[in-house]
Amino acid sequence: MPLARLPYVQHRGVERHPGSVLTLAATPDGAILASGGKGLSPPSEYTHLCAGSQGTRLWNIADMSPLPRPSAAGIRGATLVVIWAFQADEPQDVLYSGTQNGYLFCWRQKDQAFEETFVMQMPDPGEITAMAFDSTNNRLCLCSRNDTVQSWKIAKDPLTGKWVPTNVFSVKVSRLSPQAITFAGFDNSQDRDIIVFGMHNSGPICTIRGRTGEVTSQWSVGARIGDAAFNWKDGIFCLDDSASGPGLYRFSDQTKTKTYEIEPARKNKRPKNVRFGDQGSSLICGSDHGCVYVFDTRSGEELAALSVGTSEWLQVIATTEIDGVSVIFGAQTRALDFSEEIFVWKRAQPARKAITGQEKTNFIVKVLVVLGCMAFVYQNVGTKVMELYDVIQGYSATPDAFAGAGASTKDFTLP
Repeated sequence: MPLARLPYVQHRGVERHPGSVLTLAATPDGAILASGGKGLSPPSEYTHLCAGSQGTRLWNIADMSPLPRPSAAGIRGATLVVIWAFQADEPQDVLYSGTQNGYLFCWRQKDQAFEETFVMQMPDPGEITAMAFDSTNNRLCLCSRNDTVQSWKIAKDPLTGKWVPTNVFSVKVSRLSPQAITFAGFDNSQDRDIIVFGMHNSGPICTIRGRTGEVTSQWSVGARIGDAAFNWKDGIFCLDDSASGPGLYRFSDQTKTKTYEIEPARKNKRPKNVRFGDQGSSLICGSDHGCVYVFDTRSGEELAALSVGTSEWLQVIATTEIDGVSVIFGAQTRALDFSEEIFVWKRAQPARKAITGQEKTNFIVKVLVVLGCMAFVYQNVGTKVMELYDVIQGYSATPDAFAGAGASTKDFTLP
């Protein structure tokens, strides 16, 4: 059976995540999970064990235990988006968080702990809805609910050695309501263009010049975009359409190629995360009835429906791989004052076939046959070769056997 069609098995997750879960992101190596969400209400019979600001939290994926964090939410508000960034000049993990009150802050791993290297509130702050990072030149882009799109250069201060953000541009694109953002993977320049996906006006998609912030093109998908996932290797992207389900598109000609069918259970619509898995061969998305769906990207076939045991909204998902094994994280987003749960599924691995006694015997017989053949060849052919070698050596010692004085070339047949 192909690996992408092996079933998923539920593993231990986070049973009591303080407050609601609004965003999840895992490191590419599957070591750490970051979660963000809404702070808890004052302590009650449900929250007395975990009351306090929620903000951004870290979890050790190996056993889903909490990791120390350098700061809580405070005045920053709920964490709405978290992304892990890879920087060539920063060997350890880097996490960026965006919040409800327009704060951007950065945590960098130092040894086994994380430190907060900077925190800043955006000019004209609004809810930060999406972020992306370009590792080729250490640029971060983000978008806010108030139609603002910004680009930041992240670099070390030459005097202090501290990492600081420097604004490249900040623009407003009216009536956009951005939900997702990415750097254009097909642009190989040092200042890659930025693509922004909006919720309003039939799903506008804008391309913005990476150096200046100028809007260079805009087109519409005729959908209410809730989220987006990107596969630059195959030149495709997936959009969550809260009305009709996830849709697959090509970047090259802006064509929709497929809709992944999910039967809705509710009349009201909300945005749901979509993610690629298995190196792009599968598509994972949330639902309005407590299931995470896994589809074959190319055929659209439903491969799995992973239930959490309730029929509530399951909007938040994340994916990663651990030693080549696909892993899915999911969380329900409910208006609750007590803790939520983060669910974990890992793809089952093909069982190793048990070797029977007869198979062992057959293997030993084959090995003995091969060894016998090698011994026969050495005993018979090898002896002849050595005799031939001795003859050649003998003739080499008496060159007159080949030619006399002034003799021409003659045919010679070895005995």
